Amino acid sequence: MRKVAVIALLLLCPLVARSSHIVGGEFELIHLSGYQYRLNLILYFDKINGSPGAFDPLIQARIFRKMDNSIMQNITLPFSDSTKVSYTQPECSHGEIKTEKLRYTVLITLSPEVYNDPSGYYVVWERCCRNYNTAGLINIISEAPPLNSVNFSNYAGQTFYLEFPPVVKGGDPFVDSTPQLFPPLNDYACPGKPYYADFSGTDADNDSLVYSLAVPLNTHTAEALPPINPAPYPLVKWRSPFSFANIIGGNPDLSISKDGLLRVTPGFQGLFVFAVKVEEYRNKIKIGETRRDFQMLVVDACPNAVPPQIVGKKLNDASYTYENTMDVVFPSLMPDDQRCIKVRVTDDDSRADRDGSERVRIKAVALNFKKDLSSILPAETTATLINGSSVEFTICFPECPYFIGGDPQIGIVAMDDACALPLTDTLKVNVHVEPPPNSKPYFTSSNPVTSVLTEGQQAAWPWAAKDDDGDPLIVSLLTDGFVLQNAGMTFTTANQVAGAADGQLSWDAFCNIYDFTKRTNFQVRIMVEDQDKCLLPGPAVAQYNLSVILPAVADPVIDTDLTSDPAERRVEVSRRIFETLKFNILGTNINPNDLLKLKGAGTDFAIATTSATISPLPATGTGAVSSSFLWNLQCANMDLKKKDLYDFRFIVVDSLNKCHFYKTDTVDVVLKVLPPVNHTPILTIVDQVSSARLSGLASLTNTLGIPVQLQITGTDEDLSPKDSLWIELLKPTGSVDPDGYSFKPVKGVSPITTAFQWAPDCSIFQNDIYENDYSFTFRIRDNRCFSVKRDSVVLSLKIKDVDGSDTNFQPPNFFSPNGDNINDYFAMEAKDPVTGETKNILPLDNCVSKFESVNIYNRWGGSVFSSTERDFKWFGQNESPGVYYYSIRFTKKEYRGSLSLRY
Repeated sequence: MRKVAVIALLLLCPLVARSSHIVGGEFELIHLSGYQYRLNLILYFDKINGSPGAFDPLIQARIFRKMDNSIMQNITLPFSDSTKVSYTQPECSHGEIKTEKLRYTVLITLSPEVYNDPSGYYVVWERCCRNYNTAGLINIISEAPPLNSVNFSNYAGQTFYLEFPPVVKGGDPFVDSTPQLFPPLNDYACPGKPYYADFSGTDADNDSLVYSLAVPLNTHTAEALPPINPAPYPLVKWRSPFSFANIIGGNPDLSISKDGLLRVTPGFQGLFVFAVKVEEYRNKIKIGETRRDFQMLVVDACPNAVPPQIVGKKLNDASYTYENTMDVVFPSLMPDDQRCIKVRVTDDDSRADRDGSERVRIKAVALNFKKDLSSILPAETTATLINGSSVEFTICFPECPYFIGGDPQIGIVAMDDACALPLTDTLKVNVHVEPPPNSKPYFTSSNPVTSVLTEGQQAAWPWAAKDDDGDPLIVSLLTDGFVLQNAGMTFTTANQVAGAADGQLSWDAFCNIYDFTKRTNFQVRIMVEDQDKCLLPGPAVAQYNLSVILPAVADPVIDTDLTSDPAERRVEVSRRIFETLKFNILGTNINPNDLLKLKGAGTDFAIATTSATISPLPATGTGAVSSSFLWNLQCANMDLKKKDLYDFRFIVVDSLNKCHFYKTDTVDVVLKVLPPVNHTPILTIVDQVSSARLSGLASLTNTLGIPVQLQITGTDEDLSPKDSLWIELLKPTGSVDPDGYSFKPVKGVSPITTAFQWAPDCSIFQNDIYENDYSFTFRIRDNRCFSVKRDSVVLSLKIKDVDGSDTNFQPPNFFSPNGDNINDYFAMEAKDPVTGETKNILPLDNCVSKFESVNIYNRWGGSVFSSTERDFKWFGQNESPGVYYYSIRFTKKEYRGSLSLRY
C-alpha cells in the first residue's frame, strides 16, 4: 500500500554533528510597532529519523543587503516552543510519519537609518543535512558525508531564506509583515491516488501572494553548520530520472495553483523533496519572498474507496436534480426559513457489499470571494451512512448579499473519511439575494464645486446631505493625495442626526501655510454613507475642485566674465597644464530683496578631487551673489587619458521668496585640459678623440688600440617649470655583443652630462673576423606630464684590427759600427722622409700576429745576439766583419735574411 506525506522541510539549529533530520520550515518577520519586529523560524523536525541530539537550543541567522550582499547583522534565535503536526484523518495514521513543529523567536529592531536600501534585504540560515537516500529519499542525491569531510559533493543540506523590504521608502515608514504559511499536514499519499494540500498563507498587510514551485536550496558546504555566506546558494542535485520538470514522477506531476493548492497523483512509493516559493507583491511590485521545502512520503497504504456524491434541490422542488451547478434567486424580504436549499449526500462505500458504513461531512467554501461561510451550514454537518443510506442537509443564506456587482459562487463540499485524505464531491451554487429596499443618501448643497482662489484669499463652502429612510449617516472625506490640514483646509460637521448631516469646507490659501510649488490644484471629495440594514456600499459623493493662483516671481540670472554674452549657458574653454583658469561667477535677480544662493558642482566628478578653488562656495547674497574660480593646473592628481574634460555646473537659486518658488538659473563652464607645452630636449655627443659632434644617425670607425671616448650632454629649453632629464643607453647590439664599456645613466635638470668610454682588446674578435660593427642608442627624455618628449643619437661604431701588413717591409742588410754615427747598429728603423723622425719599420702587432723575438747568427751558426724587444739594436761589438744571418719571429710568421757587418 502506498502513501505520500507532505512534510515541510525544516530548519535546524547549530549542531556539532551532522544529522539527517531536516524536514522543512520557513522564516517569518512580523511587524509589531514602529520599527520593532518579531523574527520567527519555524522548523519541522523528523521525530522518526531524527536523533534527539539533533535538537538545537538556538540558531544563528544572518541578514544581508540584496544590493551588494553586505552583512547587516547576525541574529540569535533561541528555542521557544514546540507542537505536534496533526493529521487530516487521525485514524489513518499508523506511525508512518511523526513531525514536530519547533519555533525559534526573537524581537529585533530594524533601524530606518540602516534598513533603507530600496533593493531590500534577506535573512538566511544554513544547516546540514536532509534525510539520506538510505532513509528512503529518492528524488535528490543526499548521501551521508564522511566523518570530518567538508568538500564531499553528494551531500544535501538546506538553506532557509526570506526576503523583506526596507522599513522606509521615500522617507516614509514602509510597514510590512511577511506571509504566514499554513502548517503542512502530517499526511501521506498513495500511488495512483490524487493528493492535495492547502499551502496558502495569510498576509497581515493584504499584499498579493504568488505561489510557485522551486528547486530546493542546498548549503555551501557539507558541514553540520556551514559558514553563513551570501547569495547565490547552490541547488540540490536531482537523482535520475527526476528533475524540476519531473519532481516526484507523478501523472500529473506536482503542481501548485495561484491560490497555493498543491496537487499531484504520485506514480510510485518513496520519500520526495520539493520546495515552494511565495512571492509578496504590493501595488504590482514585488517586496518580499518566502521559501518552504517539503518532503512527501508516498506509501501503498490507501484502501480502495469512491468519493461521496452530493446533489441539490430548491425547497419546493420534488426531487434532487442539481448534480454540478444550481442557480437560486431569493427576492427581497423573503423569510429566513425560505431562503434555503437542500442537499443530499450518498456514498457507495456505505453499501452492505462494501464497508457497510461511511462517515461523511459537508463544508461551504467561497469560490469567487473570500469569507468564512460556516454560518450558512446547519448545526450538524456530519453523519454516518449505513448500508447505502443517504443524509440531507439544509443550507440557508443570509438576508443581505455578500457583495454588490455580481452573484457569489458557493461550493457545498461533501467529504468522506477515506485514507489518507478525504475524497470529495462539490455542488456549485450561484446565489442571487435581493437586498432589502433602501433609499440612497444625497447632497442638498451645490455639487460639484469648482473654485479658483488667489494666494492669500480665504473661502468656505457649506455642505448638507440627507437620507429619506432616516438611516444614520457616516461622513468621511478623501483628498487626491494631500493632507487637508497641511494645505490650509479644514472640514467640519456641524449637525449630524438620523437621516441628515451638514457642515463646512474652508480654505486659507496662504503660501506660509502650504508650499504651493508642489501643487496648485486640489480635489476634495465628501462622502456620505447610510447605515442601511445590509451596510451595502453606495455613498453619495460631493466633489470640490479647488485651485490657487500664485504671484509672479522673477527668475534669477547667472553669468561668468569668461564671455560677453550673458545668455550663454555653456562656456567652453581650454587650458594647458601649468596654465591658470580664472573667472568670476555672478548671480542676480531684478528683485533686490530676494535671497540668492550660489552653488557649484562637477557634473561627473567632485570638485574636491581637483585643486580648483571657488570662494566662497556656497555663497549667499540679497539681490546679487558672486564667487571667484581659480585653478592653477598642475600634473598632480590628473590623468588626461582617463579624464581631460571638466564640466563645472554653477546654479543660482531663489527659493526663499514668499511662496517658496524654486527658481534657478544654470551655467556650465566646460574646461578642456590639454597637455603642457613642451620643447624637445637635445642630446649632443662629442667624440673626444676626433672632437667630432655626433647627432641623429652617426657613424664612427676606430682601430683597435684607440679608445672610444664620448662626452654626452643633454639640454632643454623648458624653464617654467624645469623638466627633469634622463640620459640612458638602450640595449646595445653588435656582430659580437659589446662588453667592457663604461656608461652611467644620469638624471637632473638642464644641462646634464655623462660619458661613454670603451677600450676594447682582441677578445672582441671571434671566428677569425677582425672587423666588428656595433650600434649604440643614446636617448634623452624629459618628464613633462602627458607630453614626454625624447631625442636620441644612434651611433654605428666600427672597430677594426690593426693593419699588420708587411708589403713595404724591407729590413736593412748591412751596418758599420765604426763610430761615425752612420749605420752604427742593426735595427728595424728608418727615417721618415717628410718629418725626419725615426720610426720602427716592423709590421705592426695586431690580433693575428705579434712580434716575439729576433736572433742573429754568425756564418758557423753560432748565436751572437737575441732580443724580444721590437726596438732592438745590435751594435756588433767585438764581432768580426762579415756576413751574418737574422731570424725575426712573429706569432704566425718568420722573416729571415742576411746582413753584412763592415768597419
